[in-house]
Amino acid sequence: MLFFPYPKTKREELFDRENELEDVIKAVDMGERLILILGPRRLGKSSLLNVTLNEIEYPSIKVDVRKTYSEFSSVNRYVIGRMLLSSLSGRKRLLEELKRNVKGLSVSGVRVEIAKDFSIVELLEALNEYGRFIIAFDEAQYLRFGGATRYDGILAYAVDNLENLTFILTGSEVGMLFDFLRFEDPRAPLFGRYHHDVVLSRFSRDLSLEFLKSGFREAGMRIKEGELEDAVNTFDGVVGWLTLYGYLRVARGLDHGKALEEVFREAKAIVESELSRLFSYSPRYKVILKAIALGYSRWRDIKDYVTLKLGYINDSNFSKLLENLVKSGYVEKRGGRYYIFDPMIERIFKEG
Repeated sequence: MLFFPYPKTKREELFDRENELEDVIKAVDMGERLILILGPRRLGKSSLLNVTLNEIEYPSIKVDVRKTYSEFSSVNRYVIGRMLLSSLSGRKRLLEELKRNVKGLSVSGVRVEIAKDFSIVELLEALNEYGRFIIAFDEAQYLRFGGATRYDGILAYAVDNLENLTFILTGSEVGMLFDFLRFEDPRAPLFGRYHHDVVLSRFSRDLSLEFLKSGFREAGMRIKEGELEDAVNTFDGVVGWLTLYGYLRVARGLDHGKALEEVFREAKAIVESELSRLFSYSPRYKVILKAIALGYSRWRDIKDYVTLKLGYINDSNFSKLLENLVKSGYVEKRGGRYYIFDPMIERIFKEG
């Protein structure tokens, strides 16, 4: 079902991501060591990753790093080690082999224990010896919260030395992910390393319309052309919102207006949850987003609005806050001006 509002797992559930899917699968088959799936939130990166892992012939492990960070407030080596090993719970023979080759690892039935001397590098080396393996980190920018564990260094070692491993990293906060990986920093472990990038974009207007028509046709529903056009205008190619709108109309029987309002209500709850941590660092983030939502797009105009509302801020600090919003994927910069990427976030801040 195209309108199923959760990450997809099968090829036939994806819509118009065939080229991106084949790109990732080809890179895996060629033995690429590091693959990045990039794009702002709600464009289908997790779905593309899930389908890829189900399509390829090699064994794989997937860790949702954002979930890990949210649950444990860290992503140290013990947490990531447990997440990696929990994905192998159905492979008893492999776990027994890993136990013999990785210090600090004990296995009893399906129960896995990790001691203080556990090493992620040893685990990766053991997996490499086992054979071809794909290791995926969803929302990998959260690996920057590793504390004493330098995941960029671990990735660099693995990319250089473990030829049987392929790492697939997804990132919604593309700028934050590249700040963590630092491919262009001569002092960084991953400096100069090759990475195969697959970038997801929002749907075009025509593609958005075809997506909605295909989903409703699949559900056996006929929707007025004007309502479809209005939904396309409202959600501006963001696949997640288009999908939720279709689901609400099909599964819950809402009419056009009520479905739009329900998407907005759910978007508001999601956005408040996503942005609460950011706002706890500085109240200025909220005012910057408000300014952009109201139509201020030039650097100077946004800064003047923030100064009017909250008082003086120097140019350097303001630029850093604005750049953080860009790196986090909430704001995009086009032609020297700033815009909120997601139409739902824009509406939320425009309406207060």
